[in-house]
Amino acid sequence: MTVIAQSTTSLVNEVRLLHASTGKAIEAIAVRPTPWPPGWSARVVGGSVVVSRAGHAGTATPEFVDVAVTDAGLAAHLTFPPDAPAPSTVRVPLTAAHIDVSLAATPMVLTAILSDLGTGDPSVGKSVTVHPSAGANVTLTEVAGKPGTYSSAAREWGAAFNPADLRIGATTVRKVSMDFSRAETRIHVVDPT
Repeated sequence: MTVIAQSTTSLVNEVRLLHASTGKAIEAIAVRPTPWPPGWSARVVGGSVVVSRAGHAGTATPEFVDVAVTDAGLAAHLTFPPDAPAPSTVRVPLTAAHIDVSLAATPMVLTAILSDLGTGDPSVGKSVTVHPSAGANVTLTEVAGKPGTYSSAAREWGAAFNPADLRIGATTVRKVSMDFSRAETRIHVVDPT
Protein backbone atom coordinates (compact mmCIF):
# COMPACT_ATOMS: atom_id res chain seq x y z
CA MET A 1 0.00 0.00 0.00
CA THR A 2 1.24 3.45 -0.92
CA VAL A 3 0.30 6.54 1.07
CA ILE A 4 0.11 9.50 -1.28
CA ALA A 5 -0.89 12.19 1.21
CA GLN A 6 -1.97 12.37 4.77
CA SER A 7 -3.83 15.21 6.40
CA THR A 8 -4.81 15.81 9.99
CA THR A 9 -7.41 18.22 11.25
CA SER A 10 -7.19 19.71 14.73
CA LEU A 11 -9.96 21.21 16.82
CA VAL A 12 -8.83 24.67 17.86
CA ASN A 13 -11.97 26.40 19.22
CA GLU A 14 -15.44 25.37 20.34
CA VAL A 15 -18.02 28.16 20.62
CA ARG A 16 -21.46 27.87 22.20
CA LEU A 17 -24.23 30.44 22.54
CA LEU A 18 -26.06 30.00 25.84
CA HIS A 19 -29.51 31.27 26.78
CA ALA A 20 -28.83 33.30 29.93
CA SER A 21 -32.20 32.48 31.49
CA THR A 22 -32.02 28.72 31.02
CA GLY A 23 -28.27 28.16 30.92
CA LYS A 24 -28.79 25.79 27.98
CA ALA A 25 -26.93 25.89 24.69
CA ILE A 26 -28.88 27.40 21.80
CA GLU A 27 -28.86 24.67 19.17
CA ALA A 28 -30.48 26.56 16.27
CA ILE A 29 -27.28 28.26 15.10
CA ALA A 30 -25.29 28.73 11.91
CA VAL A 31 -21.88 30.13 11.00
CA ARG A 32 -22.11 33.35 8.98
CA PRO A 33 -19.79 33.58 5.99
CA THR A 34 -16.40 34.79 7.18
CA PRO A 35 -13.11 35.09 5.30
CA TRP A 36 -10.89 32.35 6.72
CA PRO A 37 -7.15 31.92 6.33
CA PRO A 38 -6.24 28.92 4.14
CA GLY A 39 -6.59 25.60 5.97
CA TRP A 40 -9.11 26.87 8.54
CA SER A 41 -12.83 26.05 8.69
CA ALA A 42 -15.85 26.31 10.97
CA ARG A 43 -19.00 24.23 11.13
CA VAL A 44 -21.89 23.57 13.50
CA VAL A 45 -21.84 20.29 15.40
CA GLY A 46 -24.69 19.66 17.85
CA GLY A 47 -25.17 23.23 19.08
CA SER A 48 -21.49 24.18 19.01
CA VAL A 49 -19.42 25.95 16.39
CA VAL A 50 -16.25 23.96 15.87
CA VAL A 51 -13.28 25.84 14.44
CA SER A 52 -10.59 23.57 13.08
CA ARG A 53 -7.24 23.76 11.36
CA ALA A 54 -5.96 21.40 8.70
CA GLY A 55 -2.44 20.10 9.24
CA HIS A 56 -1.14 22.14 6.33
CA ALA A 57 -2.60 25.47 7.51
CA GLY A 58 -0.24 28.42 7.50
CA THR A 59 0.58 30.63 10.44
CA ALA A 60 -2.36 33.03 9.96
CA THR A 61 -5.22 32.35 12.37
CA PRO A 62 -8.83 33.57 12.31
CA GLU A 63 -9.62 36.30 14.82
CA PHE A 64 -13.37 35.69 15.19
CA VAL A 65 -16.38 33.72 14.07
CA ASP A 66 -19.85 35.16 13.42
CA VAL A 67 -22.56 32.91 14.89
CA ALA A 68 -26.23 33.45 14.01
CA VAL A 69 -29.32 32.21 15.84
CA THR A 70 -31.47 30.66 13.09
CA ASP A 71 -34.72 30.19 15.05
CA ALA A 72 -36.49 33.49 14.27
CA GLY A 73 -38.99 33.09 17.12
CA LEU A 74 -36.22 32.59 19.66
CA ALA A 75 -33.94 35.24 18.15
CA ALA A 76 -36.71 37.84 18.41
CA HIS A 77 -36.60 37.45 22.19
CA LEU A 78 -32.84 37.54 22.74
CA THR A 79 -30.63 40.55 23.30
CA PHE A 80 -27.77 40.72 20.80
CA PRO A 81 -24.73 43.00 21.12
CA PRO A 82 -25.33 46.46 19.65
CA ASP A 83 -22.32 46.01 17.34
CA ALA A 84 -23.61 42.72 15.89
CA PRO A 85 -22.35 42.29 12.30
CA ALA A 86 -25.79 41.10 11.10
CA PRO A 87 -29.26 40.60 12.59
CA SER A 88 -29.48 37.82 15.20
CA THR A 89 -25.71 37.39 15.09
CA VAL A 90 -22.87 37.48 17.60
CA ARG A 91 -19.23 38.11 16.67
CA VAL A 92 -17.15 35.88 18.93
CA PRO A 93 -13.41 36.59 19.30
CA LEU A 94 -11.49 33.31 19.19
CA THR A 95 -9.50 33.83 22.39
CA ALA A 96 -9.78 30.42 24.08
CA ALA A 97 -10.27 26.76 23.26
CA HIS A 98 -13.79 26.67 24.74
CA ILE A 99 -15.90 29.81 24.57
CA ASP A 100 -19.42 30.22 25.96
CA VAL A 101 -21.30 33.40 25.08
CA SER A 102 -24.40 34.12 27.15
CA LEU A 103 -27.33 35.91 25.47
CA ALA A 104 -29.89 37.57 27.73
CA ALA A 105 -33.59 37.31 27.03
CA THR A 106 -35.48 40.46 26.15
CA PRO A 107 -37.88 41.73 28.83
CA MET A 108 -40.98 39.53 29.01
CA VAL A 109 -44.31 39.52 30.84
CA LEU A 110 -45.81 36.67 32.85
CA THR A 111 -49.61 36.70 33.08
CA ALA A 112 -51.64 34.39 35.31
CA ILE A 113 -55.39 34.08 34.83
CA LEU A 114 -56.97 32.85 38.07
CA SER A 115 -60.29 31.06 38.32
CA ASP A 116 -62.06 30.29 41.60
CA LEU A 117 -61.95 26.58 42.47
CA GLY A 118 -65.60 26.36 43.46
CA THR A 119 -67.33 28.55 40.88
CA GLY A 120 -64.91 28.96 37.98
CA ASP A 121 -65.43 32.73 38.23
CA PRO A 122 -62.41 35.06 38.02
CA SER A 123 -60.49 35.07 41.29
CA VAL A 124 -60.08 38.74 42.21
CA GLY A 125 -58.23 40.74 44.86
CA LYS A 126 -55.43 38.21 45.38
CA SER A 127 -51.77 38.66 46.24
CA VAL A 128 -49.94 36.83 43.43
CA THR A 129 -46.15 36.41 43.34
CA VAL A 130 -43.53 34.33 41.58
CA HIS A 131 -40.93 32.94 43.98
CA PRO A 132 -37.52 32.11 42.40
CA SER A 133 -34.99 29.58 43.64
CA ALA A 134 -32.83 32.55 44.69
CA GLY A 135 -33.48 36.27 44.93
CA ALA A 136 -36.56 38.43 45.38
CA ASN A 137 -40.14 37.55 44.50
CA VAL A 138 -41.81 39.17 41.50
CA THR A 139 -45.32 40.54 42.03
CA LEU A 140 -48.08 40.00 39.51
CA THR A 141 -50.64 42.78 39.86
CA GLU A 142 -54.28 42.53 38.91
CA VAL A 143 -54.93 44.11 35.52
CA ALA A 144 -57.53 46.91 35.59
CA GLY A 145 -60.68 45.94 33.71
CA LYS A 146 -59.68 42.25 33.52
CA PRO A 147 -60.91 40.50 36.67
CA GLY A 148 -58.78 37.55 37.72
CA THR A 149 -55.89 38.51 35.37
CA TYR A 150 -52.55 39.24 37.05
CA SER A 151 -49.43 40.39 35.17
CA SER A 152 -45.83 41.19 35.95
CA ALA A 153 -44.01 44.18 34.59
CA ALA A 154 -41.84 43.39 31.56
CA ARG A 155 -38.51 42.09 32.88
CA GLU A 156 -35.67 39.75 32.16
CA TRP A 157 -36.42 36.40 33.78
CA GLY A 158 -33.15 34.95 35.02
CA ALA A 159 -32.21 31.33 35.55
CA ALA A 160 -33.57 31.42 39.13
CA PHE A 161 -37.09 31.72 37.67
CA ASN A 162 -36.92 28.66 35.46
CA PRO A 163 -38.79 27.06 37.05
CA ALA A 164 -40.22 29.12 39.89
CA ASP A 165 -43.17 28.84 42.26
CA LEU A 166 -46.40 30.71 41.58
CA ARG A 167 -47.89 31.73 44.92
CA ILE A 168 -51.31 33.04 45.81
CA GLY A 169 -50.86 34.60 49.22
CA ALA A 170 -48.60 32.16 51.08
CA THR A 171 -49.83 29.11 49.12
CA THR A 172 -47.62 27.67 46.38
CA VAL A 173 -50.00 26.77 43.57
CA ARG A 174 -47.73 25.45 40.81
CA LYS A 175 -44.35 25.61 39.10
CA VAL A 176 -44.02 28.10 36.24
CA SER A 177 -41.45 28.63 33.49
CA MET A 178 -41.26 31.25 30.80
CA ASP A 179 -41.87 30.50 27.13
CA PHE A 180 -38.86 32.24 25.60
CA SER A 181 -40.35 32.23 22.10
CA ARG A 182 -42.98 34.82 23.13
CA ALA A 183 -43.03 38.30 24.67
CA GLU A 184 -45.74 37.14 27.10
CA THR A 185 -46.25 33.80 28.80
CA ARG A 186 -49.90 33.25 29.82
CA ILE A 187 -50.96 30.54 32.23
CA HIS A 188 -54.40 29.58 33.52
CA VAL A 189 -54.58 28.59 37.17
CA VAL A 190 -57.36 27.32 39.42
CA ASP A 191 -57.19 29.25 42.69
CA PRO A 192 -57.46 26.81 45.62
CA THR A 193 -57.12 29.48 48.33
